Amino acid sequence: MKKPATKAEKEYMSRVASIGCIVCLNNGFPDTPCCLHHIRTGYGRGQRASHYEVLPLCAIHHQYGGHGEVAYHQSPTEFEARYGTELELLEQVRNILGTK
Repeated sequence: MKKPATKAEKEYMSRVASIGCIVCLNNGFPDTPCCLHHIRTGYGRGQRASHYEVLPLCAIHHQYGGHGEVAYHQSPTEFEARYGTELELLEQVRNILGTK
């Protein structure tokens, strides 16, 4: 069982969420409401990345897809081919936040 987020982790995740969906931002639609996706790259089944390794993704790009878009959990391979890898998007988020 994962420990609850610390105050510092919650503050960081709030900053990440304030960016809006990173994929929508890259597609020219800033400030799209989002939820946080813990990256999967480098983690085994049932493991989750730290709260500092999260991407802001809207519901369409995170879980549901539709409207010509692909969700990460729908098809990770196609998602990354279209929008960039989790690590590339994570680097972009960190650059935006100035936390490289």
